[in-house]
Amino acid sequence: MKFTKILFSISFVSVIGSGYVIWNQFSLRPVPLESVFPGKVWSKTIPQLPKLDGVGEPRAENCGKCHTEIYKEWQSSTHAHALSDLQFQAELSKPGQPEWICLNCHIPVQNQRETRIEALNHGDFNRPIEAINPGFDLIMKNEAVTCATCHVRVDEVGKAYVLGGNGKTSPPHPVRIDQQKLRTRCLDCHNETYNLSSSLVCYFKTGDEMKEAQPHFPGKDCVSCHLPDVKRSFVDGVLKKPIRNSHKHAFIGGGVPKEFSLYEKQIPGGYKPGVILNGWEQSKSEEIKITYQNANAGHYVPSGDPERFLRLELVFLDEAQREIEKKVSLIGQTWKWNPEAELVSENRLRPKETRIWKEKIPSNQVTKIIFRIYHVKLKETTSAYMSSSVKHADPFIQTKISSLKENYPHSSIILESTFDLKSKRASETSLQELFKRNEKRRGE
Repeated sequence: MKFTKILFSISFVSVIGSGYVIWNQFSLRPVPLESVFPGKVWSKTIPQLPKLDGVGEPRAENCGKCHTEIYKEWQSSTHAHALSDLQFQAELSKPGQPEWICLNCHIPVQNQRETRIEALNHGDFNRPIEAINPGFDLIMKNEAVTCATCHVRVDEVGKAYVLGGNGKTSPPHPVRIDQQKLRTRCLDCHNETYNLSSSLVCYFKTGDEMKEAQPHFPGKDCVSCHLPDVKRSFVDGVLKKPIRNSHKHAFIGGGVPKEFSLYEKQIPGGYKPGVILNGWEQSKSEEIKITYQNANAGHYVPSGDPERFLRLELVFLDEAQREIEKKVSLIGQTWKWNPEAELVSENRLRPKETRIWKEKIPSNQVTKIIFRIYHVKLKETTSAYMSSSVKHADPFIQTKISSLKENYPHSSIILESTFDLKSKRASETSLQELFKRNEKRRGE
């Protein structure tokens, strides 16, 4: 007989209809999460949040009733899709995966969780001791990384309040102003590296990479780029509140959204490539030289998920626009995952780092050369494995993953420049045009 959950009880052993098992206390040796993962914010959910005075349940949809524009931006964000993300759902469905740990970043508020976990049986992360959470909120669960993740906390007497960055008006809900706490919140998930086992590794070092970038970007942090400044009212215009310094809440990252329909939101949300093209040069020896730079990102490029990489292409064309030859270069990390996870090599671009790519022009028939950069989120082998092997996910999710390339953007073209050998001039494709093309690349 298979049971899906383990709950801790101090009194009896019983099987209940939902498939939960209540264990006798003598069959367990609970070890508190703090003892197993000391000092790790991700090891526990944000404590249960009560209703917020003037708002009600601390759901994004309730925040959006007043903070209309901010709410619409968040709806298009990676954060809002952190749970529905098909790549994440495929990972979550793998047998033996410590689901509760993964969910602690993707649905991090206790209200979003059907069970509560305070301890591990014998300290084993694969044996969480769970209890039913009577305050579970399904609507809030589906909001994933919701407003409350950063903005709602509980005070000393158990009342919910909003953690804000600007206190010049009198909102209907309690507010405490702490800009620093808000601005460093990102690093609780985006700067965590740990080995749970020999082959189960979480590797996110963006915060450490930003420290290295400080001489180039003094005083800048995650918010500076990923929540860019905008002058507006915090709330709906009908409320007639003053125009203030606000932040866009689309949380735009590397330009590869979770759904094809979200490409149209990338540029309005604040996206611009970290890597720029500094110039073309053709030598007398019929060699072409391209200079490019990580000019805009205050961290390595790519950052975050270790399987992301940049694919650089040089495509040589003849007069009829036929491809004569293509050269490819990759920038990222190389990992060996079996039998043990190990970082083998990496060549990512450091902040403000400039590189030069030189290639011999392969033929005197070449009239144009195209330089492209793709930000690749999901490589072909991983995609194929996911599509063919996911068997434990929800049937609806399985259906989407089985046609993954039709439903999930694997990469985005983030830069394209064409050099004409006759005129010695280069032309760059606009971001607007690139993202229109990206949206149409279903199945690629």
